[in-house]
Amino acid sequence: MAGDKQFFYHANMLKKQMNLGLVFFSQNDMERTDFKSGFCGVNENYQKRIYWNLSPVGKARMTWYYGTQFLRNPAFLNASLWDTFTGFVSYYLIPRDFVLLYHYLAWDEAHFAATLRQEYDWETAADTQATWRIGDGTASFYNYIYYTMAGFTENDTLRSNQIREGMISRDQALRWVDEENEPRYESMQWYCQTIGVDFLAALAAINAAPKLLPGMPAARPSRNH
Repeated sequence: MAGDKQFFYHANMLKKQMNLGLVFFSQNDMERTDFKSGFCGVNENYQKRIYWNLSPVGKARMTWYYGTQFLRNPAFLNASLWDTFTGFVSYYLIPRDFVLLYHYLAWDEAHFAATLRQEYDWETAADTQATWRIGDGTASFYNYIYYTMAGFTENDTLRSNQIREGMISRDQALRWVDEENEPRYESMQWYCQTIGVDFLAALAAINAAPKLLPGMPAARPSRNH
């Protein structure tokens, strides 16, 4: 559970402190990545409208999954544990009544990216043509893990959701993910240096880890490396 989930807590806090009647959130249905909870044995498909809704049974299963992983690998019991706990509480347990903006406006990726670039001089990543989830090296690192161990990434889920909504064709989606899933080694190396992890040792460990599907190859080398 990433540490950024506490934004729900802070949004609630600011709403109360500033006596606000309404808080808009800009998450959109195309960004759903239900496979993450699915890896924990939790099915979120019973509802699709609200990201953070999880049934009591689902919450219990996820808590059980995390707990058993901690017992199997005590290395998880480290300085990040408090962030993990508060992230879970913020995302799944605290009450909220936020309004999701893109339940009322169409999420037009090309339009928004062009607006950000042309009117706000938005900076994009140097090692990918993608504009989604490129803000730091975290996404490039965990997507490398997803691709290497499971054969797909967050990019695949984004494009799959767009196909289901009739926004893009399957052929277009396949062309995009073919480019978007190329390993972003520059971002990963910067990320590892930032958090104090040996980059080459991390890649070796990921590539050597058991794959979720038999015969899964290691992530392909980038066209630029």
